[in-house]
Amino acid sequence: MNCILCQSDDFETVSEQDSKSSECLTISLCNNCGLIFQNPIPTEEELSNYYSQNYRVDYKKVYTPKAKHIYRAAQTALQRIEFLHQAGVTKGTLCDVGAGGGEFTYLAGKYGFIAQGIEPNIGYSEYAKKEYQCEVSTGEINDIKGKFDIITIFHVLEHLPSPIKAFETLYKLLQTDGILLVEVPWIETNDASPHNIYFKAHIFYFAVATLTACASEYFDVTKVDTHSNLKILFKAKANPTERMLPSQSSADTIKKRISDKGWFEYLINGKGLIKPLQKIRNALIEGKVKNLKGKEIIDKLFCV
Repeated sequence: MNCILCQSDDFETVSEQDSKSSECLTISLCNNCGLIFQNPIPTEEELSNYYSQNYRVDYKKVYTPKAKHIYRAAQTALQRIEFLHQAGVTKGTLCDVGAGGGEFTYLAGKYGFIAQGIEPNIGYSEYAKKEYQCEVSTGEINDIKGKFDIITIFHVLEHLPSPIKAFETLYKLLQTDGILLVEVPWIETNDASPHNIYFKAHIFYFAVATLTACASEYFDVTKVDTHSNLKILFKAKANPTERMLPSQSSADTIKKRISDKGWFEYLINGKGLIKPLQKIRNALIEGKVKNLKGKEIIDKLFCV
């Protein structure tokens, strides 16, 4: 196979094990552009079946969200809305791709957007419609209809078989000068345990340079945030242009960054030493909402 970003076949293996299951999983790095990906890449049919049926159960252990999941999702949703507001994006029609249990869609509607979402897992999408009475349909990116001022896609792009095709699809779904907010795990971060990085569910692992390159035919970058995860706010181009690949220097920097990851950096710079205390604190807070329903949690704690 060839790299989907630069078409090179010059790869090297950076991992051979799934961090969650310890099963065999080959992760390759393209020496030409720095893109990191599962090798081989699963087919669209394999991924569609997995995400519609098994993914939420594998990673959340439930078919619909628990109270603690709702609380966490609402906290994160509010941070994402604040990110949009800080960038001057405060209103318009919005579609959230991979809407989960609907917390972001519901809160976005409360904070000035005309919001809807789409989610491949039927348990979560049905929960969103029933609990929040918001417009979350069951489906995937190719099932979206209409045009939007803003599209948000959080922790979805790393699961898709081709981010290049995904950016093209998203571009066609946006109005002229439309806004796209993408969030993915950041492979360059120092706050992820070196033994908790590569997973069966993640097909791609993005650095700033490779994510912006994947989008470069259709989008310009307007804002970047690398606080743990990688958030990039894009603006749709007037017309598609030639793809801008990462420089060899960028590719070499990504390669060095991957090789430098280790326990000392994670425990000290990544604050891994205090994470057990943070988990205890979070558990105490989440324990206070365990008997509340989703809408009660969000309305009481997060709505204006």
